[in-house]
Parts: sequence; C-alpha cells; structure tokens
Amino acid sequence: METESISLNVLLEFLWMGSGAIFCIIWSLSNLVNNHKKSDLIWSFILFSTGLWLLTGAFMFTGFYLFLPSVVFIHIPFIFLSASFLYYYLEYLFLEKEIRFHWIGFLPSLLAIGLLFPYYLESEEGKIQILNTIQVSEYGSILSGLNLGIKLSILLSVGIFLIREWIPNVMLSIFFTKKAIYSLVFILLVWIDLFIGSIGFSLQIPFFRKLSAYLLPILMYFYYFTRELWEPFVSDVRDNIQKNKYEKSKLVSVPLETIDQKLYELMIEKVYCDEDLNLSKLADMVGVKSGQLSEYFHKRYGFGFYHYINQYRIEEAKRYLLEPTERTILSIADAVGFNSKSTFNRVFLEKVGITPTDFRKQSKLS
Repeated sequence: METESISLNVLLEFLWMGSGAIFCIIWSLSNLVNNHKKSDLIWSFILFSTGLWLLTGAFMFTGFYLFLPSVVFIHIPFIFLSASFLYYYLEYLFLEKEIRFHWIGFLPSLLAIGLLFPYYLESEEGKIQILNTIQVSEYGSILSGLNLGIKLSILLSVGIFLIREWIPNVMLSIFFTKKAIYSLVFILLVWIDLFIGSIGFSLQIPFFRKLSAYLLPILMYFYYFTRELWEPFVSDVRDNIQKNKYEKSKLVSVPLETIDQKLYELMIEKVYCDEDLNLSKLADMVGVKSGQLSEYFHKRYGFGFYHYINQYRIEEAKRYLLEPTERTILSIADAVGFNSKSTFNRVFLEKVGITPTDFRKQSKLS
C-alpha cells in the first residue's frame, strides 16, 4: 500500500510539472502564430525554453528519466540562450531599444552543447548510468554545474539590467502602487525561485532543487493570468527610467521645430497604424537617433513614445467606432496598430474612460 502511495505521489509530481511544460509550450506557439515582431519571437523562445525546462525537470525529479534519459538535459542550451535574450528583451521593454543580438550572447549556449555532447553520444544504458552517478562522478559534476549555471545566467542577465537601468533611475514608490503590486509579487517570486534553485544545486540540497522546480509552474500560471496588469507597470517604469536618463540633454544640436514638423507629417500619413512601429523605426523616419526622439517626447509632452503613438491610435479607433458600418472591435484594433484586442481595450479605457463597446453604444444614443 505504501508503494502504491509513493507511486501515486510521483505520478502527481510528474503531471504537475508536465502540465506546466505543456502550458508554456502551447503559450509560446500561440504567441508565435499571433505575433510576428522580433520582440514577440524572443518572448516565444523564452516561453518555449521554460516549457523544456519544466519537461526535463518532470523526468529528472520523478525518476522517469529511466524511461527516456535523452530528454533530461535538452533544456540547458535553450535556457542559456534565453538568459541572453532576456537582457535584450528587457532593454526593448523598458528602454524602447531596438533588439540587436551580439555574438557573445550565444557563447554560453554553444559551450553547453559542447559539454553535453559526450552525454548524447552514450547509449541509453550509458546515459542512465551517468544520471544515476551524477553526484559522485567527475562528468556528473559538470552536468550539475550546467544546471546551476542556467539559473545563475538568468540572475546575472536580469541583475545587470537592474543595476544598470532600474536602481539608478526608478523610484521605489512605483513598485507599491495599486497597479504594480501583482508585478512586484511576480518579480519577488521569480527571484526566490531562482535563489532557492541556485542554493539547491550549489550545496547539493535535493529538497531545494525540487522546491524550485515545483514553484516554476506556479510562476508561469500566475504571470499568464496577471499579465494584463503588468503592462501599466511596465509603462510607468519605462517613463521613470527615461525621465531620469535624460537629465543631460541630447537635443542641444537638434532643432525641435524640425522634429515637430516631421512628426506632424508622419502622423498625417498614419504611420502609427503600423503595429510593428517602434521608437527606433520612428526615429529613422524623423531623421534623429532613438535616444534623442525619446528625450524629445519626455521633454515636450512629459511622456514616452507609446503614450504618444497610442493617442493617435485611439483617436483613429474612435473614428472607426463612429462609422455607420460596424466593424468588429478586433478588426479596429488591428487597423489602428494594436496587436491584441485586450491591449486595445485597456488603452482605450485608460484614455477615454470607457470601453470601445460602450463608446459605440453611447454614440448611437446621442
């Protein structure tokens, strides 16, 4: 009876992490199908890598690796690459920088592939032997080091960004606003999870390693259901960083009237309806650097690129909503440059005070 109970527990553990893996992989594929910007492709890759991480954890921590040992370490090169991509993604998200890859970011992943090569050359029996002696063999120490390395690489990637951009430029009070509390909880949980996992692998404490693995699905479910609340927080942090970064003006040699005129012409052409429009692309159209244009927005209007563009998008959306021929809310969102209906609804409500559907209803009554 005890054996049956243990077997049931192991099965439940496998299903818990396995369900998290399937969830992340489906989420990544869905995001890949629906969005085609470089930033969305990177986010899809990070989600997919997380799914592989959970999948391999499900096999390793439950002993199911005995049935499929080849799956155990496939996540490691992906996670190393995701750690590098995460830094570029954060720069895009909070600094509005165009995503540009650097060859150095690929080195940890390539090194991991080289170290894992001997493992994958082994037979199935050889792989199981390595896994069964992972804590006592020399090669097992290397593999354990790689598992520790992926956690440290994520901590390092995020840590460097925090030290360079957040700590010097973001006021602590932003994290305790009502709309930021879910984001704060998520950030703290991520760091706790990575910290626990790092201790587990560095000090060889199995309980901490398993706890870190079992927390990861919770984090992904939590983020999925609160991600719409994350966007206003990102916007506030982005504005805060950019306001503080532009204390030393970069616009001394740039005539503001020239930027005013060029932006006016571009808005007449409705470039804001391009869902792939970003700060760098608009700066190229205006003929200035992205940092100069970002500073221009903050000094001229007191807000950033996205606030500026969204104003025009919402005004265009209001025009569509007032037309006699009704278009779906989704088609209007697409037409004015939003890449999701939920984001369109949130921004419309934020700027107009009511939802697009209610705006349309009120216009018919008046």
